Amino acid sequence: VSRKLDSIKAAEEPLQALIYGIYESVKDKMLHIVNTDYGEGNLVLIGGIQINMPTPFEDHFMPLMFQVRSRTMPATDLVHEFQGSKAMNSMVSERTDAHPSSNFTLSDTCNSIFAWLGWSPRKGSPCRTTLSDCFPAALPGIVVLQRIKTVLDSFGMNPDNTIYGQSICPDEINNERGDLSNLMQEYWGECFPMGGIGGPPFVGKTGFAAFSHHVPEDGNVLILFGPHIAISESGELGKYLRYGQTTHSSACGAILAAYEACRGGDGTVGYFDFTDMQQSWMKDYISQRMGDIESDPNPLKALILEAYRCVWENLHEIVNNNFGKGSLVLLGGIQINMPA
Repeated sequence: VSRKLDSIKAAEEPLQALIYGIYESVKDKMLHIVNTDYGEGNLVLIGGIQINMPTPFEDHFMPLMFQVRSRTMPATDLVHEFQGSKAMNSMVSERTDAHPSSNFTLSDTCNSIFAWLGWSPRKGSPCRTTLSDCFPAALPGIVVLQRIKTVLDSFGMNPDNTIYGQSICPDEINNERGDLSNLMQEYWGECFPMGGIGGPPFVGKTGFAAFSHHVPEDGNVLILFGPHIAISESGELGKYLRYGQTTHSSACGAILAAYEACRGGDGTVGYFDFTDMQQSWMKDYISQRMGDIESDPNPLKALILEAYRCVWENLHEIVNNNFGKGSLVLLGGIQINMPA
């Protein structure tokens, strides 16, 4: 610091100049000690300034170096990867100057950022087109979790005073690492599973009573609920390529199978099979709404919206606030399984 003191003092913002000077010192020291003598692999250096933000904000990082080098490859500078795509930057600048009547919306910028981060498909891809056409308000799971944390913190809710349950389809693609249900469990703690195939809360009133009796003293209950549907890489709604398989399968399989049974006049519709109780119930529900579904320009979209209504109506029938003075929070929506 003493060697750069004059330039630091002369700077318009001395503390800013100080921290940039310290960064340069750390970078020089790091570059002096590293090498690629360990083998054929890559050496990746990410340098910058860690910025500690006040609560409740996440700490920030100012990237100043992103470099990859190896024994057989000269250093490659990738710091531009932290600066966003040209398309995204132009969209942001256009938004600043946009006339109020412009078709540009904030969601366009958000979607570009989500794609840049690898959370959403890129604009113009078949998968993105279907997602935007069918579910324009859809958000990546990590974004939903962060907003939920921020909003519920203002209600005094946290993992210590809140129990978490979910009424979603038990399909394994809804519970993969990074999915919303997985992220919610990692943050809020142990989960009480309420949903059967398709997502309805088949645990019923008895199940909710048991769950809500586990609430901490004067604590809260948080429930995530809804059906799910997949979008393939080619943009096909209701199709998902599962790990280890070479052909796409249906998702949600239960909802789509019930729909096909109703379309084809399956003789099992209306018959309650005690060895297939949940699917029998799903067929009966969908059969009563086939008119609205089939008359829609996009029947599969209409189907999953009806499935959401199904889960919501049944959850509404079983929940109550009899567990105590705390809050009951219901987070409902449609889980969209994106291509792996």
